[in-house]
Amino acid sequence: MKIISDSHNVLLHRHDIVAKKSYSVNPGYKVVMEDIAKHFGKNADCIVIKSVEGGFGSSEFVIKARIYDSADKLQAIEPKPKVKKVEGAA
Repeated sequence: MKIISDSHNVLLHRHDIVAKKSYSVNPGYKVVMEDIAKHFGKNADCIVIKSVEGGFGSSEFVIKARIYDSADKLQAIEPKPKVKKVEGAA
């Protein structure tokens, strides 16, 4: 894994990284999250993958991710997924 940029955001207690890595097939977010966790020595629950982009015909993927100092900081800062309303519920 080659780190292209790594900026530390002190206010939000996280590192914003852009990395490049080769995979034989399109990796899922889970595989990328495990690779980043292993590379930085963090738990996977402290990492948020923003995007995994690959070029056509290329095996190199550009990964944008956020690595938080702790899982508590991640929960406090990252937006929660919206819950769909159930029709007919009152």
